[in-house]
Amino acid sequence: MGAPFKPYKLKFSTTDALILGAAVLFFPLAMVLAAIRMMASHRRNSCKGRNYRLLGWVLLITFMVLEFLMIIGSTDTGETGSLMEVTIFLGIVFLVPVVILFVIGNRRDQSFGMLIEVYTDTIVRRRLFHVPYIAQAVRQGPEQVIRDLNDLFRLHLLPYGRIENGVVKIPSLRSREDFSETSGAQSLDEQLNSVLNQAAVIMKAEKTETQEEDGPYWVECSGCGAKSSVARGEHKECDYCGTLLRHSRIG
Repeated sequence: MGAPFKPYKLKFSTTDALILGAAVLFFPLAMVLAAIRMMASHRRNSCKGRNYRLLGWVLLITFMVLEFLMIIGSTDTGETGSLMEVTIFLGIVFLVPVVILFVIGNRRDQSFGMLIEVYTDTIVRRRLFHVPYIAQAVRQGPEQVIRDLNDLFRLHLLPYGRIENGVVKIPSLRSREDFSETSGAQSLDEQLNSVLNQAAVIMKAEKTETQEEDGPYWVECSGCGAKSSVARGEHKECDYCGTLLRHSRIG
């Protein structure tokens, strides 16, 4: 592609920060909100990595809150023997899914980052602007392509543009394309002028050759071998022996 691959990672929004804050205050509500957030935006490739990371952070915060509450409870009651066992159990229940979610989220971000490179190559370099052709190039469905492109425009990962009637409209790229078409038209005019000039040269050469053919030639007499000047189409007698001479070109 030329330029080095740029990692993609969607930052948490204000809504995500509120969900993480709810995990500290009341983690069951945060779990529900994170699940709703995930279902609402999970059809968008740009949000999949963020969604997995958000759910992972909610589980991690929930584990830390529960661990903190258990430490306080065991300190008040003086029972610390079972704290380690409960911590191990909660670690398996919460931390293992957290690691899995973070890994999946990172891979989703990497996949969309590579997809951005394909979109950039398809639209900016190859100049494919119709959604069906773009869908074939990136191997995504047309509806998914529209969602991805709208996100790329919104996140400024592609030049400013929009989609109208299944066609990508990017003013900056269209301006370059118009300029290229104008340059191509000028080049075509130059080629046409060159062809006309060549035709004029050929016609002039043919005219000169015709004039040369119409001019006089030296004809050798078959009777005495003398040479006489005879014009094209002319018949004359030899100046020396009277033999009839006809026009014929000799070297």
